[in-house]
Amino acid sequence: MDFRVSALADVHDHSLAVNGWEQVYRQMTPGRFESRVVQATSSEFHFFREQTNRRVVQAGVSPAGFASLAVPLYAPVVGTFQGQKVDGYALMQLGPGEEFRFYTPEAMHYVGVSLPAETMFELVAVTIGEEAALQLRRNVVQFPGDAAQVLRLRLAPFLDASERAAFADCASNSGSNAASVKRFQDEVLSVLLGLLESATGLPSRDVTHATYSDIVKRCERITEDNTQESLTVLDLCRMLRCSRRTLQTSFQRVANVTPVEYLRSIRLNAVHRLLRSTSADELLIGDAAARWGFTHLSYFAREYRDLFGELPSQTVRKG
Repeated sequence: MDFRVSALADVHDHSLAVNGWEQVYRQMTPGRFESRVVQATSSEFHFFREQTNRRVVQAGVSPAGFASLAVPLYAPVVGTFQGQKVDGYALMQLGPGEEFRFYTPEAMHYVGVSLPAETMFELVAVTIGEEAALQLRRNVVQFPGDAAQVLRLRLAPFLDASERAAFADCASNSGSNAASVKRFQDEVLSVLLGLLESATGLPSRDVTHATYSDIVKRCERITEDNTQESLTVLDLCRMLRCSRRTLQTSFQRVANVTPVEYLRSIRLNAVHRLLRSTSADELLIGDAAARWGFTHLSYFAREYRDLFGELPSQTVRKG
């Protein structure tokens, strides 16, 4: 995945900085223009994080074949998007090749993603429900202010950490690996899908505890059958054909943890058992981690230490 950061001092340069978008930005309020654009792109995923300090009008056409979602990151928005008033927290959505116009507030800081349209609609239908997929046809979808806390408390810190990690990878020439790229994509998508779900107002579908337990058990089996893959919540939703809300509720009700925490612990415990039952001559730490989908050793070591209170190198080995 291509990662780049641009710090800009001209509104025209900003117009050209966002890859894949045919658009023009016009500065509306006086003063020196300053902006920042962070992008992470692959053939079927485009993430962008934009920050501007002046009121602008954005006009153009969204990427052909892609559906796009954007949301303010730190503060509610007062502006106009596609002729509709935006006052508060809202998802702003565009279909493939859709002409758009956005009148922004004086300062704007938002994040967005673009996915192939078919992928986006299928993802929403599977992880939230068919009713929610209909929401994607609306340009502005308001969601409750309390739901927006996930942006400041979860998404923003995650994006900041990912950006630091990307800079570190560039400095060390190590590059990003497939597992970390996938983790980045699915974390961002999970937050945006959660906001879309909160906007639908659909009642939660309660099922029996035995059903929740069965879902958790099936997730464990999928994890054990795919040891070299770092499966995400969205992967499991697709495989089980269950909504994201049902999956989250299952793990909370059965194990009192999130699916991410539970499945990470399963994989970490499996590596721990491998290390305890083998000698250093038989199996290297990196090879043991790779068997369970941990390909970024620094992340693995930190997660291992957080769970077991020791680094993998400090675990007592056989013999």
